Amino acid sequence: MRRPSLTLWRHRHLVVALCLGAAAVLALSVLRPGPEQGREALVVARAVAAGQVIAEQDVTTRSLPSDALPANGLAGPEIIGSRAAIALEEGSVLTVSMTSAALAGGLRGDERLVQVPVEVGAQLAEPGAHVDVVGEASAGLGEAPADSSAGSSTGTAADSPEDSSPGPGDAAAPYGPRTAVLCRNARVVLTTTQGEENRWTTASKVTLVTLAVPAADASLVVGAATNGALGVVLSP
Repeated sequence: MRRPSLTLWRHRHLVVALCLGAAAVLALSVLRPGPEQGREALVVARAVAAGQVIAEQDVTTRSLPSDALPANGLAGPEIIGSRAAIALEEGSVLTVSMTSAALAGGLRGDERLVQVPVEVGAQLAEPGAHVDVVGEASAGLGEAPADSSAGSSTGTAADSPEDSSPGPGDAAAPYGPRTAVLCRNARVVLTTTQGEENRWTTASKVTLVTLAVPAADASLVVGAATNGALGVVLSP
């Protein structure tokens, strides 16, 4: 039987240490998990303005690490064709809450979703802002005309038929349209712009604002919108 060389024998402790180190490295390489597999997510491929329809070219699919993605709410292909609820920056991971697909998701039980044209203060209507809605409301609708006793205090003036007739505009004033605050602290959900304006047409752009309003005010706001565009005032 051949004996180990004297040099190997003298350095036997070093050889054992090297063997143990190699075994440890091998064990770690086997036990250590491989690189984490990424998850596919929709990412904004180019900037999309708030209210703009999301087209297929606006998004792309990328594989991203799981820790870089939200725990839930990732958007899927079904959001194609919906509108951006906020301005989307290139490279942003797209979630359902960023699109009109989730418009009614955050409504409280006492809120209703309405969409109305806004002419005055439209640029204040950023998603998430709280605004007061101003429009035309019919004054005196369903009320009795103004009391005429003030005019009869002179005595014979109230008794004479020719003097009892209303003056110009007296009868129409209580029933005419007046500007009033229709709803307070409405929440802006989405803003879109429709229409075009160019040298050949006189059509102007119309800003449509989707608002979450108290249920008691919803019919009043929509009814006023049928008479014309509304105005909004930014709430504190």
